[in-house]
Amino acid sequence: MSTASTVSQPLHVDAHLLKFSQGGVVVLTALAFIFAQPWLVVLAALALALSALVPAAGPFRLLYKGIVLPLHLWQPRPVEDDPAPHRFAQAIGAIFLIAASLVLLLTSLSALGWTLDLIVFVLAGLNLTVGFCAGCFVYYHLGRFGILPRVRYEGGFHWRGV
Repeated sequence: MSTASTVSQPLHVDAHLLKFSQGGVVVLTALAFIFAQPWLVVLAALALALSALVPAAGPFRLLYKGIVLPLHLWQPRPVEDDPAPHRFAQAIGAIFLIAASLVLLLTSLSALGWTLDLIVFVLAGLNLTVGFCAGCFVYYHLGRFGILPRVRYEGGFHWRGV
């Protein structure tokens, strides 16, 4: 396993930004399902894809930094953690929601589309409420098998409860 000594400086993520993003995904996917609005699935998919591909331009980050922090609704809470597994989890969520969007908009298989939406809802909700990131878990194990880069902090995968 990589250790902190192989990294020149500790890696950090803002735990409150992660929670804010997870909350945004939970809200969008839930509203999409409750009101049967595929365009909300598309919006959530785009938000997650942008957050994974260009973290600085992620919509949840921009809302957090532009509204939440200036209004002092939350303060940043940096924690030592590798951001790569979190971006991977966002990318997987985006893939599921892109698939859900395509199914909902282009086929008559609405049950499949809403199932994909609800999978993201449940996993984001699990992360938001109990601190278990399924995508991070998968990333960590793929790193152990040499498929993805190993997690770049000493603690490896850990389950951060609320």
